[in-house]
Amino acid sequence: MQIEDIQRYFQQANIYVDTVFEQFTDKFDDIIEKEPSWKVGGGAVRKTPHQLLIHSITHEFHHKGQIVAMLRLLGYIPNNTDILGLPEKAFAIHK
Repeated sequence: MQIEDIQRYFQQANIYVDTVFEQFTDKFDDIIEKEPSWKVGGGAVRKTPHQLLIHSITHEFHHKGQIVAMLRLLGYIPNNTDILGLPEKAFAIHK
């Protein structure tokens, strides 16, 4: 995997999030009832688009924590990942 592959995944995620916002702009509190594709036979889940978006964000943080923990176990101490605690230039987008 190359950095370009990772960038492409992030671009795809951005497109998906934009699509969700467009599709559910006036429906963020409407219930969606659907069986998750990864839990066939587990029954339907009832959630709002707002709840699903929040779940996605918190799940991303979960994986970030896993990566940081694995790096520490491998002997690498990652830089501070708390954006609010970093100077602005540390997380500026470079083009």
